[in-house]
Amino acid sequence: MLNLTGKVAAVTGSGSGIGRGMALAFAHAGADVSCSDVVPGRAEETAVMIRALGRRATAAVVDVRDRAGLGDWAGATVHDLGRLDIAVANAGIARGSSVLTMGEEDFDTQMDVNSKGVFLTVQATARAMVRAGRGGRIIVISSIAGERPEPGAFAYCGSKAAVRMMARCWAQDLAPFKITVNSIGPGFIDTPLAAGAIGEGDIRALNERWVPLGRVGYPADIGNLACWLASDEAEYITGTYNIMDGGLVDAGGWGMQTGQPPMRDAYREMLRTMSGDQLLATLDQMTVEALAEVERLRIERGLQ
Repeated sequence: MLNLTGKVAAVTGSGSGIGRGMALAFAHAGADVSCSDVVPGRAEETAVMIRALGRRATAAVVDVRDRAGLGDWAGATVHDLGRLDIAVANAGIARGSSVLTMGEEDFDTQMDVNSKGVFLTVQATARAMVRAGRGGRIIVISSIAGERPEPGAFAYCGSKAAVRMMARCWAQDLAPFKITVNSIGPGFIDTPLAAGAIGEGDIRALNERWVPLGRVGYPADIGNLACWLASDEAEYITGTYNIMDGGLVDAGGWGMQTGQPPMRDAYREMLRTMSGDQLLATLDQMTVEALAEVERLRIERGLQ
């Protein structure tokens, strides 16, 4: 377990999902946590959980589109908990629609929360860190949706891609102050926000088959990565984008709701029924047979 004892973390959107998972992970690692959420009561629910772990916690209702409100929250964190070492810009929303049908208000709201809200959160917390002169860690939450296009999700994908690049720029801005800035790109994480994309029953099972590691992620997975990025062990890493998706993007599975998963299903079945030696022997034989077939086709077609 990484040790964050003596540190104070501030997390937006910490009333549920990934935000709550990160807040609890910080507390498990020894940090006190300033929780905020736009929905009244949610941040306090998380704060109660943190206090039950023996750590201090505060809760506030904050809309990340409100620059003054974020400044007040950062100041209150320092006043109530004594300092601010770790800040996480996590709050986000998703509203899908085609470019042909999306309303201007929905587009503006999504960009205001997911991109501008992250900027305002980073600005407010970074100013508090610079004022204290102790350096700090800033983590922003992007998404694998910012990696690949998805029909009906252009605003969400675009807002998350913007966050990834802005974080790299902020890392350059804040490096002289010993403040690191890194982003995390979650994949299918089991949260209320992602419920529609993950699906239920057979659809969920199919989506999990597309993930090379064989399951969706959980908020605690993101929390573990956030703890490392916030730790002293990560003091020389800044400007990075850290995908945490079980291998989903590289496997081509993002956005796949139908069809058959890749060959790894067959590998998983063999793993359930064969010993390691039997599996390797089978794979070796498959390779020999595949090469023989290639050679047969080369000769048949007169290829050199």
